[in-house]
Amino acid sequence: MISTSNAIILGITAVYLLLVILVGAAASRITGDSREDFLMASRSFGTVVLLFALFATNMTSVVMIGAPGLAYSTGVSAYGFFVSLFAFLFPVFLMTFGYRIWIVGKEFGHITPGQIFNHRWEANNLGLLVMAIFTIWTIPYILVGVQGGGIVFESLTGGMIPYWLGALVTIVVTGLYVYPGGMRGTGWTNTFQGMVFMTILLAFFIYIPIRIGGFGAATDAVAQINDGILLNREGLPPYETRMYFSQGIIVALGAFMFPHLILRYMTARSFTTLKQTSVIYPIAVLLVWVPTVLLGFWGIAQLPNLENPDFILPELVFEFLPTWGVGLALAGILAAMMSSIDGQVLTLSTFFSEDVLRKFWDDVTDAKAVWYTRVFLVAIFVLAYVGALLTSDTVVDTATFAFAGYGLLFVPMAAAFYWRNSTKASIYAGVIYGFVGIWAFEYGPLPPEVVGFHPFVPLLATQILVMLVVAQVTAPPSESRINEYEESFEDVW
Repeated sequence: MISTSNAIILGITAVYLLLVILVGAAASRITGDSREDFLMASRSFGTVVLLFALFATNMTSVVMIGAPGLAYSTGVSAYGFFVSLFAFLFPVFLMTFGYRIWIVGKEFGHITPGQIFNHRWEANNLGLLVMAIFTIWTIPYILVGVQGGGIVFESLTGGMIPYWLGALVTIVVTGLYVYPGGMRGTGWTNTFQGMVFMTILLAFFIYIPIRIGGFGAATDAVAQINDGILLNREGLPPYETRMYFSQGIIVALGAFMFPHLILRYMTARSFTTLKQTSVIYPIAVLLVWVPTVLLGFWGIAQLPNLENPDFILPELVFEFLPTWGVGLALAGILAAMMSSIDGQVLTLSTFFSEDVLRKFWDDVTDAKAVWYTRVFLVAIFVLAYVGALLTSDTVVDTATFAFAGYGLLFVPMAAAFYWRNSTKASIYAGVIYGFVGIWAFEYGPLPPEVVGFHPFVPLLATQILVMLVVAQVTAPPSESRINEYEESFEDVW
């Protein structure tokens, strides 16, 4: 029999999930059957929707589960471990690299990164390779979101909703608004979800310390543990200087290269939209990361010896908030989970319909492309759910591996816009070298670090060298294609 507390928690959560579905339904009512509208929302996102489409889809389980868990395990330096460079470099990348992605998407009708790669270097299968690699890195990142949904349901309902069922609910509700609404459905719901989880997170960031005795008391309680060792990152893995720097680079480059973000850069209504978004974005990041890390940090003293650090934020909520607050917290955390899963799954489905079906079958009409995209959506949701049941990695471990893979596509894609003499062969070499290299370090014969750095750093440096060498001995695309892109970027940052 369901207890009164669980009934309240589930009731509040159900209302929230219903509102998400209704927002998605409203978006679907004005979503047309054309590829441009279903996949790109007719490139019509204004500043508010674009901001939350980028921001909310980045506020994944890494933020709500992984970051507090890392802070619980190792201290408050978990903050800089994730956003030391990202919060400052992302706006710069958006106004330079991202602006050029938006331009070529609008001018040449590109929808996917693979189409940009093929067009820029006059290639047939380069885009297919890029699509496959993006897909490989996105799958574990989708699992992070599904894992997070299962974790918070199980924790905040005291086990009444087990992990497998919580993950299933997260997947099903996300599918109910992505399937009919496409890109517009994800954009509108991300705006709603982003506002919900920011509001709820900030509310219990204030409330939980009050229950402990204030911000100072919460910090002092941790400072008394082991003579305050957790207030100083020195000598604590993974905060050695070189590894700390490595993580900053990985997140800064990798998060910008999320394929679901690349597609969304191209949905902006105008350059002004991109500019305004780049100004507001780092503020939004700081407003979310500070509370999540500090809550995990304060939890060290309040809930010692927690078996799984990834559970610290939901456990704090369960411990210190009234029953109705737990329901709101579950809704807020689910908002973060679903607002990342939706964009990732839609993007992979778009890849299959655009980079595979339309490439190899000439009779794929707009209506068929949309239909096939929806079929792929369902298939990916099923695979993501099964994968989340089987994976045993922590949220941070899963995410860092995916970030590194995305980051090693940064230089090859940047070459499309900033390297006139790049060649198709040099891009092939860079893409393959980065992909094979990171797997060799993670699961192959190579060591897990190189003179104290994460393997990503030496791989990135040598990837650039490999591309430069190959470009010197291979032919570039036609002069007309190079000029086509350079003319598009006149007077552009």
